[in-house]
Amino acid sequence: MSNTSTTSRQSCYSLSPEERAERLSAARYQLLDGIDKLMTADGWQQLIASRAWLRRYSLNNLIMILQQCPEATDVRPMSEWRQLGYAYLRKGTYKIKLWKPAFRTAEPTEEASETVENPNSQQVLSGFMLVPVVDISQLQQPPGRKPPSVSPCSELQGDAPSGLWDGISAQICSRGYTIDRADCGHAYGRTIYTERRVIVREGVEPAQAAKTLTHELAHILCDHENRQKSTPRSLREVEAESVACIVTAVCGLDTLSYSVPYVAGWARDRDTARESAERVLTVADAILAHLSIDAQPRTSVTALGRVS
Repeated sequence: MSNTSTTSRQSCYSLSPEERAERLSAARYQLLDGIDKLMTADGWQQLIASRAWLRRYSLNNLIMILQQCPEATDVRPMSEWRQLGYAYLRKGTYKIKLWKPAFRTAEPTEEASETVENPNSQQVLSGFMLVPVVDISQLQQPPGRKPPSVSPCSELQGDAPSGLWDGISAQICSRGYTIDRADCGHAYGRTIYTERRVIVREGVEPAQAAKTLTHELAHILCDHENRQKSTPRSLREVEAESVACIVTAVCGLDTLSYSVPYVAGWARDRDTARESAERVLTVADAILAHLSIDAQPRTSVTALGRVS
């Protein structure tokens, strides 16, 4: 083991309890600041756009990533990067710190000890710790390898990814709705809850039609029918369009640069912004889990497990 590795490991584990508490406190404030940014146009658009690439992380850790490395597109532990041939950080860059749950073995009760074969196997959450990860932009590129690039976005045109319309349609119909292609006035689509009917404007390109259908499914899954009286229309539209942006981007439609929604004042406080962000990510993940789409922009990332 090199001296550099030894020094790094020693410095990591030689923190005093006070220093460790100070770092955790700073990270918590960093997270809260990131949540506050969700109420700005740039902050919300950055969150939604990044979700297409950073799908293995929870909302809290996604916010932590964007606070420390706004240009992040592919974030993994250094051990994974080494397996892919990346060995060194670029000069002047620093690893990103994320939250990871810590567990301890629960003390078995006397009653449990008599009835459970392995009473010491029960693990309970004891808190959270900070762990380092690295974005690909922070690494020195191995010789002969070009960094991955994100395709420039353009307006929706042409065909939708094979299976997208049918996959979204199946999810809508399974919830008791019918789907029609008809006039929608100035809108691309409408969901009429009382009739259990979704309408998509006729005559639009298949790519736009598929995205509109995804937007209407998002209205249904975000429970906007029952939240109409308690939730402003602007917030409902931001949630539905944000879900559609994430799902269609993961499936290969370049929509993020011009269609990520933002309506001034849609979230008036930190709790509202965070709840909506959590709802958007959860609904988008649920839709994607039931789709079978071949074209995905980062299969190496989406195949990886989700990290808390």
